[in-house]
Amino acid sequence: MKLKMITVAVVAGVVMSCQAENDIRKETVASITSSVNQDSHDFSKLDKYFATLADKEKVLGSFAIYKNGKEIFDKAYIVNDDKYQETEDTYRYKIGSISKTFTSTLVFQLIDEGKLRLDTKLAKYFPEIKNSEDITIKMMLNHHSGIFNYTSHEDFFSYYQEPQTADSMVKRIAELEPAFKPGEKGDYSNSNYLLLGYILESITGKDYGTLVKEKIANPLGLKETYLEEVTEPEKNEVFAFVRDDGWHKFPQWEMSTADAAGAIVSTTHDLNVFFKAIFDGELLSKESFETMIETKDTYGHGIFKREVEYDGKEYVGYWHNGRIERFSSGMMYFPKEKIGIAGLMNADVYDGSKVFKTVRKAAFGQDFEIPEFKDIQLTKEQLEVYVGEYSSDTHPLGIKVMVEGSTLKAQADGQGSFPLTAIDDDTFEFTGAGIEIKFDPDKKQFVIKQGGRADVFTQKSNVKEVTEKKISETILSKYVGVYKSDDFPLDIEIKLEDGNLKAQATGQPAFPLTPETESKFKFELADIVIEFEPNKDQLTITQRGKANIMKK
Repeated sequence: MKLKMITVAVVAGVVMSCQAENDIRKETVASITSSVNQDSHDFSKLDKYFATLADKEKVLGSFAIYKNGKEIFDKAYIVNDDKYQETEDTYRYKIGSISKTFTSTLVFQLIDEGKLRLDTKLAKYFPEIKNSEDITIKMMLNHHSGIFNYTSHEDFFSYYQEPQTADSMVKRIAELEPAFKPGEKGDYSNSNYLLLGYILESITGKDYGTLVKEKIANPLGLKETYLEEVTEPEKNEVFAFVRDDGWHKFPQWEMSTADAAGAIVSTTHDLNVFFKAIFDGELLSKESFETMIETKDTYGHGIFKREVEYDGKEYVGYWHNGRIERFSSGMMYFPKEKIGIAGLMNADVYDGSKVFKTVRKAAFGQDFEIPEFKDIQLTKEQLEVYVGEYSSDTHPLGIKVMVEGSTLKAQADGQGSFPLTAIDDDTFEFTGAGIEIKFDPDKKQFVIKQGGRADVFTQKSNVKEVTEKKISETILSKYVGVYKSDDFPLDIEIKLEDGNLKAQATGQPAFPLTPETESKFKFELADIVIEFEPNKDQLTITQRGKANIMKK
């Protein structure tokens, strides 16, 4: 089953819960252990965790933990002849946007060779791109260019399975209106890295795949890392799958539409070697390396930084994740501890970010929960309260929700319907595509999550009723800005659009804020309450009973 709604911005891999873990600066996790103890290598509970997922056929992919370059844990699950099985074989996966870390490395290598500069303007190579005279290579590396993300445009689905040339892709990007002025802010865009790949080819006279091979893979001995064209099972390359009355191969992209932004194939082993080599100084000069990991608005230059806290101690890691087709990938490296954590999935039957986070906790000797999978039966009358046609400000497709027999179903515009299984009274999932939908029948809204991305949909007949209470724009404008806190994992940007406030977590779609008073707002679907104190330039965000103060 092919669902276009699922493939929107799939190269980007930028997500709210994961995001698979995206652009998150700090995570505090409660733990029952008192120290990081990787030397004992006791992963018995992690084995039970994966056994639980395997019992429900919830995960396809490979997961590994490395210490000092040595693999100390690995699990892998595949589909073979439509049969789900654990395997010890090594498989190769499309890694999506982790390819950007390779592209960034190649760019910095050319800078080290004196063939390119961070302040070089895009206009030197592609003057037809809007604002190119003000866009630098550095802005493209850390997503501050303002170039619209081509995979987020609805036209992407008209050509993503057809061969593309550099000229055709540049022309498409040149026709898009900028998302913002160059340097104004950071916002993830695959367009940046697709163009950087073309620039690499222009400077060197070699294609991107050859550059990856000659300048990274061969020097590091990465025998299973290369630019993908089409999946070849004889090379132990896996297909992406969806699950709907059995396992089915997902239609492949034409990889020329992803190229330097997301078309590399690799393994957990090779990714760990690559990330470790970056931090061991094997690929870049000290100056380029320091620039690469430098962050602005939470964006590094082809790599992201995260501080995690366990037992009161902070650990600094660097990572990137990716999504393409139904592949979901993540690689994180902690240079001081020399711990590498890799997760490569080729199906969305379970939230990959949850799996990755659990493996990371285990790598640091932390406790974690083993999930329970409940089977809830609701009556037809209970299901009918969710029926309707819904639309979203952050998603190009509408979704129709209906009841057929005793089953709740959803259908994106132009797509086939898919069944929703209740996991709570108001929460449903479609495991075949890793979709979770949580309804708020009072507001006639739902939030749909997939691969970490979250979008709010409102019933079309109720769109104008959502924000009944009006606050003057003079008051609302005082709340606008970016708020940060060392104790909260995301930056929150408050925006004023069409007379209403919206909040946007780093790298995520914006969500509406409904006023309760002039200074207190809520977003019920995520159990969020935000109260502003403009005289202190701060807000208090409360979610599920936990409050955090954030400064503008």
